[in-house]
Amino acid sequence: MSEENPDLQRKIVKALNEEIGTDLKQLHKLKELYDETKAVQDNLREKLSLVSTEAPTKVQNTLKEVEELSQKLVTLEDQYSHLKIEAKSHLTSVDTFLSNFDSQLQEIERLELEFAYLKCVKTVEELSEKLQHSLQSNQDMEAVELYNKLVQHNCMLEQSQCDNLKKFANDTVIFWFELLKEKLRKEMQETLKLIQWPLISTNQEVLKTMPPPDVMSKFQLYFQCLEKIKIPPKQLEDASNFGDHVILSRFTSNSLALQELIYPLLKRFLYHFGGNRPTNRRDKPEWYMRQILQWIGDHAEFIETNVQPLYEPHNALTDFSRGLVQLAVEKLVKDTPVILEEDTILAHTIGEVLNFESELRTSFSYPSSQPSALLVLTQPQFFARWITLERAFAVEKMDILLISDTAWTCVSVDDSLEAEDDVRLTECGEGFLQMLLAITDRYKILPQPGHKLQFLDLQLELLDEFRIRLLQLAGQSKFHELFANRSSPNISPFLNTLTAVINVLDDWADLPFFVQLHSYKVQMENVERLAAEAISNDESSLPWLRTQAQTTKEEEGSVFDSIIELLKRMQEDLLRRLVEAVMLEVKAKSQPYRLDKWGSLPSPDEFIQLSLSPTGSAMLQAIAIGLLWLKDSLASTMFVEAWQKLAAQVNEFLLEELILQRQFNDGGAAQLSFDVQQNLIPLFGQYTTKPENYFKELKDACTLLRLPRPITLLLLETLAIAVQDSDNTLVRSNRAIFNGKQALKEQGIKKLSVEDALSVLRRRIL
Repeated sequence: MSEENPDLQRKIVKALNEEIGTDLKQLHKLKELYDETKAVQDNLREKLSLVSTEAPTKVQNTLKEVEELSQKLVTLEDQYSHLKIEAKSHLTSVDTFLSNFDSQLQEIERLELEFAYLKCVKTVEELSEKLQHSLQSNQDMEAVELYNKLVQHNCMLEQSQCDNLKKFANDTVIFWFELLKEKLRKEMQETLKLIQWPLISTNQEVLKTMPPPDVMSKFQLYFQCLEKIKIPPKQLEDASNFGDHVILSRFTSNSLALQELIYPLLKRFLYHFGGNRPTNRRDKPEWYMRQILQWIGDHAEFIETNVQPLYEPHNALTDFSRGLVQLAVEKLVKDTPVILEEDTILAHTIGEVLNFESELRTSFSYPSSQPSALLVLTQPQFFARWITLERAFAVEKMDILLISDTAWTCVSVDDSLEAEDDVRLTECGEGFLQMLLAITDRYKILPQPGHKLQFLDLQLELLDEFRIRLLQLAGQSKFHELFANRSSPNISPFLNTLTAVINVLDDWADLPFFVQLHSYKVQMENVERLAAEAISNDESSLPWLRTQAQTTKEEEGSVFDSIIELLKRMQEDLLRRLVEAVMLEVKAKSQPYRLDKWGSLPSPDEFIQLSLSPTGSAMLQAIAIGLLWLKDSLASTMFVEAWQKLAAQVNEFLLEELILQRQFNDGGAAQLSFDVQQNLIPLFGQYTTKPENYFKELKDACTLLRLPRPITLLLLETLAIAVQDSDNTLVRSNRAIFNGKQALKEQGIKKLSVEDALSVLRRRIL
């Protein structure tokens, strides 16, 4: 076995080693392995025996089935050949039938098309015959309805390829349209004559006596007929190409009925303003604009009463007004080259157009969505000249205001003196604000936000120019004779003017018009920024650009924020200069007072009653005069800031230049306290109920100087320790400083620091 199959031997040895291993006690398993192997061998032999006996029978059965299937295949092949022959024969006959049937179908289709063609021709002819009969019998409304059916039938042929049929139907429609329109126009014009149309100013009495009912019935009938007539598509195209200018294309054609109402006025307009008549003057655009406004006003009542019920759901007066406005726009477009040649005519025309537009909207409720004469002003060449003129006129007006002899005199807004004190608006400031307001009124009615923003930029530019002019003038003012001569040049009028301008701009910033402009400006800035980023990133298209622009930057603030900030800076600087001018005089007058012998004055016990120091009267007088001058020359809001700044500077000056520089005995301390409490602080009492709140440091210093000697010595020691220990450990330093502050608080000292209080106490002669 090992010689015949060594691999099998190795597998058996390997299996026995895995099962028994090196344990001799496991040899009894050899018997079990042998029995299992023997059982498997017997089972396999039994299965092989069964296979060898059953296989021949199964093979025979399979061969028999194969023979039967082969016979069936032969039969099917014969049937297939027979059917194939029959199919070819059938297909040949079917092809013959189909060829005959296709020719018959084509003939049927041709006959159907010819029938439809003839039917269309017959329909057009029948409608034409009925139309003719209706016109001959004066059945105008029936004729209009038949004509509209003819137009509808013609529209159905638009997709047809029968050019001759389309031309026949279209020519028929145009023929009947012209005939019907001409007949109705004549009848309408005869009826309008009976009504005495147009209702111009010479025959306004017509409105007081209504025409007879039969005349109004005819008017209503003919108006409805003309209103219902459908204009052929070709006629509509010709009407849309009436104006070769882009502005005129914005005007939609009115219905035939309204055109008949406008036609008599059109003839008058062309007669007066379209030829060589004296009324046709380029420098007098107000003549034809006022005429149009007058015509609209003359006919408004009649149209609203008699035409509007027939014109629903549209607005008859609006469409009637649009037709007349178109006359003015056509005239304006025609005169544009001449208008642009001369600035005077251009400026006058702009003003008249704006007045015309304002009157049109306020008096006749002409919608802003309708085209108007503003379209001419907003054309690029016209608008650029308009902006240039506005800038030039504004700068010229500014120069006139600034060099006027009465530029800086106050103007009274009303009869109230109190109101004048609150504002103190100068003539220059009032004129400048009125100029800005006039510019706003002019561009406020423009339809496009972009045009409004250009005017807003112009206003901001003018505001900055005005600020620079005031700054230059303020630099030329002198103050050396401020109190000696009240009429000497000073900057208080400039300050009042700035205050008025700032207040007005603050009010304007909250107006809906400027809030909306700010929103437009923010969106445009965001769009420009995102577009620049897109270009830098080589992005060809950003469909989300405008959406992003609306959400990128918050719409906070106002359009005037930047210029208001600049004006406020200048306002603060001018106010500082005014207060410093007053303070300079106070310092000069205070020198004798500061050099007084404060350390050798008699004790207060020697006086029955203290009085003002002789050397202090000049200083207090300078303060009083300065306050009076500030009050007389400044607006109330600015004066409040001015006297508060002056009080703060006087408080600081006396503390640093007097108290901390001189020595005080009991008499000097008492005298200083009396001067401050009874003379200095009351000067400001007429402007506030608690003037002492503005001199807290000075009051604290006077209190320290008048403390009893034992308390002064104890407080000096406490404060000295606090100041000396400030450089030691943090805990000890904080404790010492707290003790010093607590000691000061016990004596009523609330404002002075520990160091300043110690410095004041050291000026005391003990």
